[in-house]
Amino acid sequence: MDRTVRDAVIRALGRAFPGEDLSDVDVVVEIPRDPSHGDYATNVAMTLARRLKRAPRQIADALAAEMGGDTDAFAGVEVAGPGFLNVRIAPAVLHRGLADALAAGDAWGNSTAGQGQRIQVEFVSANPTGPMNVVNARAAAFGGTLTRILAAAGYDAAAEFYVNDVGGQIDLLGETVLARYRQRKGEDVPIPENGYQGEYLVELVAGLDETETDALLANQPPADQAAAMARLAVDRMCAGQQRDLEAYGTRFHRWFHQRELYPEAVDRTLVALEEKGLVFGKDGALWFRSTDFGDDQDRVVRRSNGEYTYFLADLAYHHDKHVRGFERVVDIWGPDHHGYIGRMQAGMQALGFGADWLEVLIVQQVNLLSGGEPVKMSKRKGEFITLRELIDEVGKDSAVFFFLMRRAESHLDFDMDLARREGDENPVFYVKYAHARISGILRKAGEEGVERPADPALARLDDPRELDLIKTLLRFPGLVAGAAAEREPHRLTGYLREVAQAFHLFYHHCRVIGEDGELTGARLALAEAARRTLARGLALMDIAAPERM
Repeated sequence: MDRTVRDAVIRALGRAFPGEDLSDVDVVVEIPRDPSHGDYATNVAMTLARRLKRAPRQIADALAAEMGGDTDAFAGVEVAGPGFLNVRIAPAVLHRGLADALAAGDAWGNSTAGQGQRIQVEFVSANPTGPMNVVNARAAAFGGTLTRILAAAGYDAAAEFYVNDVGGQIDLLGETVLARYRQRKGEDVPIPENGYQGEYLVELVAGLDETETDALLANQPPADQAAAMARLAVDRMCAGQQRDLEAYGTRFHRWFHQRELYPEAVDRTLVALEEKGLVFGKDGALWFRSTDFGDDQDRVVRRSNGEYTYFLADLAYHHDKHVRGFERVVDIWGPDHHGYIGRMQAGMQALGFGADWLEVLIVQQVNLLSGGEPVKMSKRKGEFITLRELIDEVGKDSAVFFFLMRRAESHLDFDMDLARREGDENPVFYVKYAHARISGILRKAGEEGVERPADPALARLDDPRELDLIKTLLRFPGLVAGAAAEREPHRLTGYLREVAQAFHLFYHHCRVIGEDGELTGARLALAEAARRTLARGLALMDIAAPERM
């Protein structure tokens, strides 16, 4: 509906100022905080004042005169304050929009805004050295929902998990697991210094088949036994991570292992930089001239001992993404990676991918609260709440919804007590209950033999609560498209709460099933549109929409 208003303003500008080229004007349309100001408002008159060399109110008056005559589209167009244009939508437009929403079926909310752009979203990508924790859970909720929103908005979106299975942390994992296995066999061996202390590794080792593991170690020279145990542990950890994430509703199109990059992809990326003259030698190492592209210092890509750095591997991984044909890449990282953005952007520009090909989003920390007290987390010591434990504690749907209630870049206090609660104060319960209530109304209509007509008399919906609900529902496609474009899945949770609230107001003031058959049919159609919007919105977060509660 906001696009309808925006297009109308653009046409009015062309008619009101025919001698001006205003094709590049960005018309911003917003919903006023005060409903008495109208359904939509724009400040375009103020933004154009200097360009048109006219007072903002003069421009706004001209637009109001052009748009006000279209009574089929607008119930009112008014000028307010220094030059705001307030617009009220005509009921007939709302009724037509509601009919379109009902006709869309399961595709309601979809759009072609993304124009099929191939976009990859890489998220979670936790080291395979332990189970998923609540920080990973927030990233998973954000990334999975963003991927689904992008697909609904017309992008060709793919989700990917990058398994960091090369490097020092994997070496240490192998040494720790080997020590734990020898302890299981009765040997008196210590855990390596700085090794992983969590009980999850004791459990992992307890689940190993002794005959198979002994055979694996027997086929390795002592110096390679830790590496063999590392590969075994990574496979077990990845399988466990995948199970937990799928139970959480997070699925990936691909799990990409870092080891797949060696040696071809890493060598290819280094050669590409060398051919551009962007690599130089110093102190026996090879360095990338990242300062040429805005980084604060040059970066080592090959150490003096001949080993490639993590940074070069990350460049190679993104080089591979480009080779696979992704037109845009979105990486979702934790706050401890913020300082890594500059060098990665420098690498992308050096490889010729453009300044905006790689987009990095930061998901901030989570403060998990129980009984009003913070729950401390430390993966190394094993004192942390795992994703699986969080699901068991508050339920998968509550966890996802709560993680999405705030912007990803904002710190989040997660109240486990509230997430468990079954009442209207729990936002996900409130939204689910609205869907269940609507389902009950529709079920009751069917039991009483009241059928929804194929062509309901939607013009009968003229109560302010009915019209407000319709206005709220018709924002859904634009909201999904906007959330996709701005990478803001949190818009969805707030919107669904608005839909639930608008429906409850409608339900309390307007009897759905009554003696007036024509009005009953229209209200049942409105109820179905609300149910479908709630269900579709919840589905974008992979949250169940119950029919009974």
